[in-house]
Amino acid sequence: MADGVTHLATAALPSAWSRHRAWPLVGLGTVLPDVASRAPGLALERVAKVVPLPEAVFWPWGVLHEPVGYVLLAGVVSGAFRPEDRRLAWRALVSGGVLHWIVDVLQDHHGVGYRWLAPFSGWRWELGWIGSEATVVAAPFLAVATLVGMAAHTRRRG
Repeated sequence: MADGVTHLATAALPSAWSRHRAWPLVGLGTVLPDVASRAPGLALERVAKVVPLPEAVFWPWGVLHEPVGYVLLAGVVSGAFRPEDRRLAWRALVSGGVLHWIVDVLQDHHGVGYRWLAPFSGWRWELGWIGSEATVVAAPFLAVATLVGMAAHTRRRG
């Protein structure tokens, strides 16, 4: 949850100063890589407690967290928009994904890293500057800063 707040704040803080209609999609793009790659696996784990499932159904979802898979997912999601809005939706979702990866690359996942060039390469990399749970401490402050920024901007625009 804290990581989701952190990712959303990376889009919501700048959006507090902009009224562009695409900002909600940038926000969605900041959390979509985690939702698309982790939620199916978590749901399948619950199903597997009742019905045995082959191991192969759990691993493919991770590609939706990686740039190539996510860019394709953004294309599928943007297809739900009116034809004239699809390009803007795709760009906003991909922009949110980039913000997501900027936060993720800072983290240390015990030397595992992310496969940035998958499926073309298995090379993994991360900066490892902060622990993967470090955002738990920052999340409440980012949430409050975002809300204050949005309230101040809304009041100014009146």
